[in-house]
Amino acid sequence: MEEEEKIHEERRRNKLKIKYTSDWTLWVCYIILCAISLIEVFSAGTFYLKSGEVYSTISDQVLYLVTGFVFLFLIERWHYKNFRTLMYVVVVLSLGLLVYSFIAGESSNGATRSVSILGKSVQPAEFCKLMSAMVLAYILSIMQDKERGGISDKGYCAAVIFLVVLTVILLTQGGSNALLVFLVGATMILFAKPSFKQIFITLGIVGVFVGILLGINSILAPQSSEVAGEDTELVAEGVASESVEAGESPVMEMMGKFFGRMDTWKNRLADYNDTIPEYKKPTSYDVGGNSQEHHAYMAIANGRSLGVGPGNSRECSRLQLAFSDYIYAIVLEELGLWIGGLLVLACYLGIIIRACFISMKCKNAYASILMMGMALMICYQAFYHMGIAVGLLPVSGQPLPFISKGGTSIWVMSSAMGIMLSISRYAVEKDRLKIRTIEDDSELPDDMKFDNPSINF
Repeated sequence: MEEEEKIHEERRRNKLKIKYTSDWTLWVCYIILCAISLIEVFSAGTFYLKSGEVYSTISDQVLYLVTGFVFLFLIERWHYKNFRTLMYVVVVLSLGLLVYSFIAGESSNGATRSVSILGKSVQPAEFCKLMSAMVLAYILSIMQDKERGGISDKGYCAAVIFLVVLTVILLTQGGSNALLVFLVGATMILFAKPSFKQIFITLGIVGVFVGILLGINSILAPQSSEVAGEDTELVAEGVASESVEAGESPVMEMMGKFFGRMDTWKNRLADYNDTIPEYKKPTSYDVGGNSQEHHAYMAIANGRSLGVGPGNSRECSRLQLAFSDYIYAIVLEELGLWIGGLLVLACYLGIIIRACFISMKCKNAYASILMMGMALMICYQAFYHMGIAVGLLPVSGQPLPFISKGGTSIWVMSSAMGIMLSISRYAVEKDRLKIRTIEDDSELPDDMKFDNPSINF
């Protein structure tokens, strides 16, 4: 013990001995995923060859990846103690974009998903995912029970209320976005070491929450049918009716924005649970049809074990969202199951597994919970996307992190990876004597110095 104290004292006097480096495993996973993105987005973009836009898709993706890397690099060099300031910026940005999208957003398939800024489509839900993880990490870390060593009742209530309110609001951005935020938040609460009483209360809140949603849907469904009239079938297919009865109250119109896609979610679940095999169903190319699923399955079948090779995809010219919502199917077609499919899966598993190890090594609660929140946000979305592409989960549009084309998703996920790298760089670093350099914890604000509750995970 005396020898270790001498070593610590020596390091305090001479900080030049400390070499700060971020986790190389996270870097490798990130680089591999970005490399696959460049290959597959360029290949999947052949759908737009008929319009003469040969290089527009890949040029946009290169720009997104480069700017995303800049965000990652800058955040990785920023000490995690400053992320509370970053959190305030993200909160203001997310809420501002949500309000703007609710007022004047662009509607797609019955949900107000995006806003146009300087000619570019921005997805508020992506920023809300980052905001939710950062805010929850802060709440769960500053409201710890000193005696028990876990989240206090006050902190638990604050976290649950925040999560439920944000989930309801995100229903305007699509059900899958709300579901992902809820799953990430619920898992983060578990990492904050709640008591058994808090866990049971959570189950009760979830039951009441689901019951309220089902009750509202049963009340609004007949009115929605009356308003839509002959367009009810289109609503069921995912197309929101744009015809609203004259004199409809603003309250009903607002409620329609929240719950207008319930019929779409019901039909997707009904199609998912249908006992008729997908290959026996006729292919429908209408809006809300099943052509996307069919061509995705064809792509996977065509790729088999080793794939047809980069640039040789057959289905990317037929699959409209091959470069975004179904890019994993193109990865499986061109690179095969053994090379592309398992490599991509291994990268995301590497991110979440490595995050668990780093989280357990963190000294304070904030770094530990924030680390897991960022990893869960990336990997839950990745697993959800891959599950949809191979038919394991109901259809919904979610980009594959770092691989799918799209600026907002890449920027947000790159920022999340930068936060993870910063924590690995400053929270659990080792010097030449293989001892963690955790003295920087003394520079943290007093309300962020609680011990890590997940050490016994």
